[in-house]
Amino acid sequence: MNRPRFTDVSLDQLSSLARLGDSQAETVLFEMLRVRLLDVAKRRVRRDDLEDVVQEALRIVHTKHATRAVGRGMLVWSMAVLRNVIGNYYQKREKLDRGEPFDERFHGTLDVSRARCHGIPGDNGPEGAAERILEAISLLARRNPRCGVLFRRIMESLAVGGSPREISQRAMDLLGQDFEEMSRSGLYVALHRCRNRLREILHERDRS
Repeated sequence: MNRPRFTDVSLDQLSSLARLGDSQAETVLFEMLRVRLLDVAKRRVRRDDLEDVVQEALRIVHTKHATRAVGRGMLVWSMAVLRNVIGNYYQKREKLDRGEPFDERFHGTLDVSRARCHGIPGDNGPEGAAERILEAISLLARRNPRCGVLFRRIMESLAVGGSPREISQRAMDLLGQDFEEMSRSGLYVALHRCRNRLREILHERDRS
């Protein structure tokens, strides 16, 4: 990309231009921030999780940078956001490493998928919500086949029924057969990521 306008322009200046509606300045700003955040995060998180951590930090920065406190440098503030995201990452890793058979991560995924069992999809009400979620899951499966398998197994287990613990255990047993190379903790990590990606697709569709 040709960027003669932004030669020797600081992150704070780019941020000011972006806040005024300069889309090119905003693009350059986040390209530069991504490089800096990656450089820090790669020394603190696992390589498999690096992209997710940095993207989450950039998402927060993108959402809130226009309203951040005046006088705090863009880079300093963005690094503080990254530190918070990394802190949350380690908290989640600790929970995953404890290997609970059923917790809020899986329960949240079940809640998202539970609409599959509420009648025949229609245009309005709970049925309309079910159709909306199923369409989003279908799109997610095309973008990420692994996520498609994860949600399909969860919905199959939901259709059989039972208590939340029975549903989760059945789904995890099925997923263990599909992904023999993955540990139980690895499956929880994958579920967490797929649930977030599904929410992103739902938000995309809401905005369109």
